[in-house]
Amino acid sequence: MKRETKGKILMSILGITFFLNIIAINFFPPTIGELVVVGWVIFGIGALFYILSVVTLVRKGVSNIVDSRIYGIVRHPMYLGAMAMFFSHMFLGQSWVVVIGAIVAIVCCYLIVQSEDQQNIEKFGDDYKRYMERVPRINFLLGIIRLLRSGKRG
Repeated sequence: MKRETKGKILMSILGITFFLNIIAINFFPPTIGELVVVGWVIFGIGALFYILSVVTLVRKGVSNIVDSRIYGIVRHPMYLGAMAMFFSHMFLGQSWVVVIGAIVAIVCCYLIVQSEDQQNIEKFGDDYKRYMERVPRINFLLGIIRLLRSGKRG
């Protein structure tokens, strides 16, 4: 299967899962209020990653490798943010239906991230491979540690 077709299918599954989760969250009201608070905190963190990645891309453009700001910590902050937001659905919905939907969405995000790494290697070559060595895919804590050790600030 072509990478573009696979990407479109994964994005479609991601979108469908998102809407189904939102519907399910409304049909299955949460039973543990404290978990809802945890869910909103996780959702906020995910939204922050997503927003920071979009702002960085708007400022820097996408014609070159963006390796500063949030992209100096993780290579795919937009998808990391999306994964966190889907993970938050588990706390907001507290239903097995929502948990299954969130897991499917998180797996789709991860598969898209892997595909995008391959596309970027094809597009940018060795420069992207060096970027991959410096900056982890989605491991935020490792990215912070590497950034602090290198002394580079975004």
